Amino acid sequence: MGLAATALLAFARCALAAETGNVEIENFAFHPSSLTVKAGTKIVFTNHDEVPHSVIGFRAGRLEFRSKEQMDTDESFVVLAEKPGEIEISCGLHALISGKIIVTP
Repeated sequence: MGLAATALLAFARCALAAETGNVEIENFAFHPSSLTVKAGTKIVFTNHDEVPHSVIGFRAGRLEFRSKEQMDTDESFVVLAEKPGEIEISCGLHALISGKIIVTP
């Protein structure tokens, strides 16, 4: 196997080994409201309410990520938690829905 093929195989194994954290939006709340993950973890937000929601993440007051304006029922939004620190999350349509993601090294 050539060097390029070996590198591609190693990359594919890392991608498959990436952890996933799940945050469900249900009954106008994030579940769990606080999630701790390792850097490199994929986070999947899924709306299970019958009304649209959105997901906005801020780190130290700066926008880290934003879903589309309206996630419909059973629609998901995926982000990659790349850097350690705390991300405050909220719904852009319903200010009372909030939570946090804690990213560890």
